[in-house]
Amino acid sequence: MIRHEVLPVDGMSVVAWQPRQGAQDDLSSVCAWLIEYREALDADVAAHGGVLVRGFDALGDAEAFAQALHATGSQLMDYVGGTSPRKKVTGRILTATEVPGSYSIPLHQEMSYTDGAPCRIAFFCETPASSDGCTTVGDMRAITRAIDPSVVDRFLSHGGLQLRRNLPLPQHVDKRPGVPKSWPEVFNTQDPVEAQSQARARGWRFEWQSDGSMTLWQEIRPALKRHPGTGDEVWFNQVHIFAPAAAMAWAKHDGRLDMADRLERAMRDTPHQLDCFVFADGSDIPDEDALHVYEVLDRLAEPLHWQRGDLLILDNVLTGHGRKSFVGERRVLTALIAGVGNA
Repeated sequence: MIRHEVLPVDGMSVVAWQPRQGAQDDLSSVCAWLIEYREALDADVAAHGGVLVRGFDALGDAEAFAQALHATGSQLMDYVGGTSPRKKVTGRILTATEVPGSYSIPLHQEMSYTDGAPCRIAFFCETPASSDGCTTVGDMRAITRAIDPSVVDRFLSHGGLQLRRNLPLPQHVDKRPGVPKSWPEVFNTQDPVEAQSQARARGWRFEWQSDGSMTLWQEIRPALKRHPGTGDEVWFNQVHIFAPAAAMAWAKHDGRLDMADRLERAMRDTPHQLDCFVFADGSDIPDEDALHVYEVLDRLAEPLHWQRGDLLILDNVLTGHGRKSFVGERRVLTALIAGVGNA
């Protein structure tokens, strides 16, 4: 029988489940163990914001990742409407992101700009980077307390915020600054009628532009979200990623100075082509507020150094995630969890 111990991860809010016995057990045994201890794992995800399952030889590839998640009772979901470029690996297992290694990724909660955000997100390390490439995590309860209350009040007083996106044709993606996605990639279809149907089904407003791009307004969302289990109300949006001023700060932080210059020119000449957040009443979000939130999230990000076979399950409300830039090969997979029930 597998025996494990629960250990804090140095400097992090999540905890690690590591085998004291059974590290070399086969995948069926590991999955049986995950089923047996599912309630305890769920309790630790809620209490600590995440659990890192580490040290099992059988967790070696995407299929093993999928089977392990099934054993935890995870109900996986698709990624329609998401902003990060990803590739399907198998079933609903995806690459974590196709954003180049020269980019870091700021802390965020997955799909917080939609009504259908996952309750959890899972990551699996097939190949750790040869240099850096840490996934970062952050306690959103602590982060919310660290954001200036006057900034929070301004967001609350406007009744929410809305992500506005310009989705180009695939052949024009490279001409856009930032991390754009084409509308065929966002909606997983080449058919504009099907894309329109999917947008309407989600209550999204859209307009087609003369260059073939789609301007898309997604849901109006509150700036904070109350966790359904713990009752904690935490910061839950991505204004610090999509506000153009914050995107410029992010590019400069990474040393991507050419991208910072492109963003600056686009803010001046073609602002309609930039993704951004606006308040629910259509007014602009102050640059200084977006930059303040960016600084808080950057300062409180905690690095997790991957080992091959690591499985990380995060509560998508209580814990933010991101990534450090890296050099060399790195392959981390992800799955979005809509709910947890019987496996």
